Amino acid sequence: MTLHGKNKNPFFTYYSLYLLCYIIKLAKLTGFKKGVDTNMKLKSIWESLSLKRKILTVFLPLILIPFLLVLIVSGTIIVRNGKAEAVKNAEDKLMLVSDQIDQILSNIQYNIKAFSTSSALQDAISEDYPDSTYGNYLFTTSMHSAVYNIMDIQSYISSGYIHTYDDKIYDINTDSIRTPDAEMDTYYDYVVAQKGRIILGSPSVKDTDSAFNISKSLIDINTGECLGILSFDIKESLFYDSYRSVIDKNEEQLYLIDNNRCILSSEDRELLHQTVSNDLWKTVQEISYAKDRLFLSSNDSLVLATTSEIGEYHIVYVLEYYSIYREVLGLTLILVCIGIFALIVTIILTTVLAQSVTKPLALLTTYADRTGHGDFSADIQINSKDEIGFLAERFKKMNHNIRNLTIRIYDEQTQKKEYALNLLQAQINPHFLYNCLDNISSLITDHKNDPALSMLYHLGRYYRAVLSKGRNIITIREELALVRDYLEIQLIKAPQLFTYTITIAEDILDLKIMKMLLQPIVENAVIHGFTGYKEGRHLHIEGQLAGSAVLISISDDGRGIPEQAVQSIFNEGTSMIPRHFGLRNIRERIRLKYGSSFGVTVKSVPGQGTKVIVSFPKIL
Repeated sequence: MTLHGKNKNPFFTYYSLYLLCYIIKLAKLTGFKKGVDTNMKLKSIWESLSLKRKILTVFLPLILIPFLLVLIVSGTIIVRNGKAEAVKNAEDKLMLVSDQIDQILSNIQYNIKAFSTSSALQDAISEDYPDSTYGNYLFTTSMHSAVYNIMDIQSYISSGYIHTYDDKIYDINTDSIRTPDAEMDTYYDYVVAQKGRIILGSPSVKDTDSAFNISKSLIDINTGECLGILSFDIKESLFYDSYRSVIDKNEEQLYLIDNNRCILSSEDRELLHQTVSNDLWKTVQEISYAKDRLFLSSNDSLVLATTSEIGEYHIVYVLEYYSIYREVLGLTLILVCIGIFALIVTIILTTVLAQSVTKPLALLTTYADRTGHGDFSADIQINSKDEIGFLAERFKKMNHNIRNLTIRIYDEQTQKKEYALNLLQAQINPHFLYNCLDNISSLITDHKNDPALSMLYHLGRYYRAVLSKGRNIITIREELALVRDYLEIQLIKAPQLFTYTITIAEDILDLKIMKMLLQPIVENAVIHGFTGYKEGRHLHIEGQLAGSAVLISISDDGRGIPEQAVQSIFNEGTSMIPRHFGLRNIRERIRLKYGSSFGVTVKSVPGQGTKVIVSFPKIL
C-alpha cells in the first residue's frame, strides 16, 4: 500500500487504512496485542499520510456517515408516514362505503315497510276474485298495478314474488300466477310466524344480479290479519354502484358479507355468492366482537372492516401491502438517487478542494526550501486569491525584502515600520467584537431581530474595512465608512446616547490615509468622552484641505480631558492614562510615515468637550 507519491487509486488506500486501523483497535480491545503499541502505530500511520490524504480521510467519513443517517431516518419517516396515510385513506374509504351501504339498507327497509302497508296492494290481495281464468286475469292486473306503481320498490328488486293467504304466487318478473311448492309453503309459515318483522336471508335465485333476499308478512292495516308474505331479491348493483368509483380494482378489494360467510357484493364479480376464506372471516368475527372499526395487519395485506347498522352484514376492505409501499419505495429510491448524486459530487468537490490546497502548498514548500538555501532569485506563481494565494504573495514579498535588506541599510527603519503596522493591528480590540456578539445574542433572545440584523450588517462591514484585503493605505472615503459602521454599532447599543455628523470636503474623499487613523479617536470620544452620560451628546467630524496638508478634526461635547492629562499625552518620559495611548500611537505612526511636520493636536475643556485634529500630507 503506497502512502506517498502519485497513487492513481487513492480511495482503495484510504479505506484499506481505515480497515487496518479498525482491526488493530479491535485487536487491542479484545486483548490481542502481540507487543505492539497500537496508539503509537496509529499515530505513526497518521503522521505518514500526506496532507491531501488527511483531508480526504477526515472529510469522506464526515460526509458519508451523516448521509447514511439522513437516508435511514428519511426512509423510516417516509415509510411510516406512507403507511399511516394509506391506513387513513383506507379508513376514509371504508367509512364512506359503509355509510352509503347503511343508507341503501335503510332505504330498502323503509320502502319494504311502505310497500307492505300499501292500501292498493292490500286491496288487490284481499279482493274476492272469481275462480276462473277471468278471475286470475283480474288478480294479475290488480297486482301488477299495485306493484309497479311503487317505483322505489321496483328500482331495488331484481326478482321476487308475493305469496297470498289463499295460496297464490304472484311473480313480479313474469307477471304471472302459479301454485306454491312445499318449500314455499314452509317458508310462508316461517315468515308469518315473525309477525311482521323484516327477514334478511340468501337470495331465492343464486345469480350475480341478487345480493340478498328480504321477506315480510303482509298484515291488513284494518283487521290485523295476515294477507300473505312478500319475498324479494335485492339487486346487487345497488351496492356495487355505491363503491366501484371509490375502489381501485387492481389494488383494493371490498366485500359485503353476511353472517353465513357469503360474499353478497364485491368488485370482483367472480366472487359473488362464494364463501370468504377462514382467515378473513376470523378477522370479521374479531371486529364483530369488538363492536367497533378495527384494522388487522397480516403478512401481506391490510384489512379493515365494519358491521352495518342493522347488524346482519359486514363491509370488509382489503389492501395489499405492496400497493402501500410501492409509492413509498419510489420516493425512497428517488431520495437514494439524489443522495448518491450529492455524495459523488461532494467526493469530487472534496478531492478538488484537497488538490487546490495541497498543490499550492507543495509549490510553497519547494519555494521555501530554495530560499532557505539562499536562492533569493527563486520565483513562485500561484494565481489563487484565497489565503494560500495571499500566503504566496507574502512569501514573495518576504523574499524580496530579505534580498533588499542584505544589500541596503534600512534594517532598523523597516523593523520600526513593521512594529508600527503590527501595533495598528493590535488596536483592533477583540473585546469590541465579543461585546457586539453578546449584544447580538441578547437582541435575538429578546426577539429584536431588526436591530440584530442591522448590527450584524455594520459589524461585517466594519471588519471587512478593518481587514481591507491586507491593505494598510486606504482612501479617506473608506476610513469614514469604517467610522460610520462603528458609530452605527454603538447607536444600536445606546440609541439615545449621541448623534453624529460628518462634514468632509468632496475634494479630499479619494485621497489616501493610513487605515485605522480616525477610528481609534472616534472610539475614545464615544467610550471615554461620553462616560457618565445617558443621552443627548453629539460627535462631529470635519475635514478639509489646507494647502498640501489634509486636516480632519473629531469634536465631541463630552467630559473633556483635564489640562494636565492633555499636556502629558505626548510626553515620552511621563506615564499616562491607558485610554490616551491611542493618540500617542497615532501621532507616532503619522510621523514615521510622513515626517515630524504632521501629527495630532488635542484641545479639550473639562465638562465641555474635546477636539482632536489630525494632519497628514495630501496623497493621491
